[in-house]
Amino acid sequence: MNSTSSRSRMRKGRLFLLSLRVAFGWVPLWVSGVLALSLAALVVALPWHGLFAGLDGHRWLASELVGTLSDTFRFDQRQALAQLDRHTANAAGVLVLLAWLLGVFMAGGWLQVILERSHGQVMRRFCMGGARHFLRFLRLALLILLVLGGLRWLLYGGPFDHFVLQGVFGLPDSDLLGPQRMESLHSEATRDRILWVRDGLMAGLFLLVMAWGVYTRARLAIAGSRSVLLAGGLAAMALLRHPVRTLSPLLALLLLEMVVLMGVLGPLARWANGSLEAAPSRGALVSLFLLGLAGLAWREVQRGARYHAAVVVSKATIRSLHHSDPWQSIGAPGGPQYPVNEDDEDRFGVSV
Repeated sequence: MNSTSSRSRMRKGRLFLLSLRVAFGWVPLWVSGVLALSLAALVVALPWHGLFAGLDGHRWLASELVGTLSDTFRFDQRQALAQLDRHTANAAGVLVLLAWLLGVFMAGGWLQVILERSHGQVMRRFCMGGARHFLRFLRLALLILLVLGGLRWLLYGGPFDHFVLQGVFGLPDSDLLGPQRMESLHSEATRDRILWVRDGLMAGLFLLVMAWGVYTRARLAIAGSRSVLLAGGLAAMALLRHPVRTLSPLLALLLLEMVVLMGVLGPLARWANGSLEAAPSRGALVSLFLLGLAGLAWREVQRGARYHAAVVVSKATIRSLHHSDPWQSIGAPGGPQYPVNEDDEDRFGVSV
């Protein structure tokens, strides 16, 4: 019994590593996500490339065409730059919406591939899953935006001013508006602490809502439910009943994501950008391009790892489903039943 429980704890502790390995193994899935986002960025970059490509005969110095651009260049090209700024702003708004919808589609694709656990035609099953779950996941995405908007109103709107600033710190109404906000507090450090606590609380709630969204999508895909509210309520209950079991793999993946992006790729990108401004070269430009692709790839792998971890934990925490899970076991009724075990152990039983 002790050895069994120790193995179980070990599996829970290494779940995020297992999820990363599984996500890395489905190369076509995260490569397709990188390509889609890169094409979206190309739509914004091509007009800028066209502007600079047409300046070959003007004999501008290379140092004037990188970094922040020189004041002389900005003055001479002010009309073209203003037009490009307007085009970039309009295109970026549309592309952000498309990237958000792409994320909804890819969530369904990842979950379909993870739950089927079969080989071959990965991209076909990925696209089928994205289309199959798209409308339900889109409703969930809108619900998440609504919840985040409500939290922002609570912490940055009237409720925070009324219950915290007025009720706890006793600030008058006139001290809650304008540039001199909260000037009646005893010190500027007290004001800064209040703002830091509020921002930290908002960040924590944001991550919690994102985790709830991941587990709600996993539950929708596992149970085949059509009710987003019902699946969201059950996922919230699972988070409350098993906070360590549900949140620890997602937190480990988040910390690892931050370490790679901010501790490895970020410094390398700053170094390449600094060398590009100091001595413009094709090698520094290619390095920045490759680092950007590496960052996108890492984010897509993390997306797949989060959904894999959520599926594993959800299957362990869901006690009863309205619909049977077709991925739970393999075998005809009345014959041998071979469970699908995420730890790849060989076990079987006989259904009666």
